[in-house]
Amino acid sequence: MSKLNRPTLERLMLYYHSVSTLGEEHPTSISSGQLAQLMDMDATQVRKDFAAVGLRGCPRVGFVTNEIKEKIRDMLGFDRVQKAVVVGAGRLGGALASYKEFRKYGLNIVALFDKDPTKVGLTVGHHVVQPMDRLDTFIRHQNVQLGIITVPADATQQVANALVAAGVKGIWNFSPASPTLPPELAYRHEHLSVGLAALSYRLKEAELAKPQDDPSSTQEQSGMATKTD
Repeated sequence: MSKLNRPTLERLMLYYHSVSTLGEEHPTSISSGQLAQLMDMDATQVRKDFAAVGLRGCPRVGFVTNEIKEKIRDMLGFDRVQKAVVVGAGRLGGALASYKEFRKYGLNIVALFDKDPTKVGLTVGHHVVQPMDRLDTFIRHQNVQLGIITVPADATQQVANALVAAGVKGIWNFSPASPTLPPELAYRHEHLSVGLAALSYRLKEAELAKPQDDPSSTQEQSGMATKTD
């Protein structure tokens, strides 16, 4: 099986979510066309992605929904629990650390860290915020694989360095800045501004697509009103 690229992995996650939330109308199977319609994409792409992970459908039946979920869970590693720590106990960091749904996808956030002494010792969700000087020891003793960064841009590289030195295998970065990291490290940067830009563009498109008043019609009506007077 060939290595999957990032767009394919992201689509697999969307397939998994779509199939997991299906109602009673598709209790056991779904066709590539039906799934493509749900996701507003081409059915050929669905079949291509499923073939890449070893999923085969049946003519006039489609794909068995349980097999889709099991195959994607196995491919994306959801059944292997990965421990993670969040560094940055602000609003975003606190929200991520408190989000229980991550456990459905094999992610277990086990601690929350911050350098601000006014935040250390506070309880956020079910985590007590710990000081940064405990980060290295905690990661090593708890065998933490993933570090999640939610700090300001100017602190990103320092936090990334600390996580790498402690032995994490991957970093999920929500900071505006991109740190310099070892090439072998698993890395994902969530550019929130990119998502906002996409939404802004779609909103602009929708606004431009609205029917506009015909200027000539308005002028004619104005002229008729003047003559009537």
